[in-house]
Amino acid sequence: MNGSSILGKVVVGLGILLGVGSVALANSTDADASTLYRAYNPNTGEHLYTQNYNEIPFVVKAGWRNEGIAWEAPSKGVPVYRMFNPNNGGDHHYTVNTNEVDMLKGKGWRYEGESWKSGGSIPVYRLYNPNAKSGTHHYTQLALEKDQLVKAGWRYEGIAFYSGSDASTQPTQPSKPQEPAKPTSPTIVSGWVGNTGKIFASNLEASEYGENECLKEGSIYSRYVVITIFYSDGSQKYSVSLYEN
Repeated sequence: MNGSSILGKVVVGLGILLGVGSVALANSTDADASTLYRAYNPNTGEHLYTQNYNEIPFVVKAGWRNEGIAWEAPSKGVPVYRMFNPNNGGDHHYTVNTNEVDMLKGKGWRYEGESWKSGGSIPVYRLYNPNAKSGTHHYTQLALEKDQLVKAGWRYEGIAFYSGSDASTQPTQPSKPQEPAKPTSPTIVSGWVGNTGKIFASNLEASEYGENECLKEGSIYSRYVVITIFYSDGSQKYSVSLYEN
């Protein structure tokens, strides 16, 4: 059994253990409009997340497993975009980052539009399976599921977006004036800092660094990988990981 299959089975097992697994879906007329549903493809390891209830019975007929409600998405907030890779058995990807959308389009992914909104106060974590060709990313609200997947070999890539119901627009008491929020550093929404710990402004700088480190006399490294990092403010930088073989 390969690493991809093992890590994929870990996700399914955790889904059942944590109460996310096979439960009956509510009728679409009874469910909240902001309800997000989750289905799992046991053949590819991919999870589908959708606000469109009608998609669930369709994919179940095609062999997917209904995993019930994933989380609640607000009606207002930052758009979450959905991308589809028609290669490697098919793979969906979800992101709030338009730079990542454009990057994936350039690699042959199909843009499927806005799926839901990111808002509320509950973080949804994003994880990456380095051994998979399909179902490479997983999204969950559950910190326990995140931690267990990291132990199983998945890479934690930070908070993908936020979930939760719409906040009340009718406060019971007038709110006090707030001081302007101090600017904070942007967070990583995709990618990670490589094992070198270095971040570069351009792909060229990162590549030159990686190549020089591998060519150094006495270097134990024979190859390098340039990692593209996307930040929450839309900016993009690069990092490098070095490997012995």
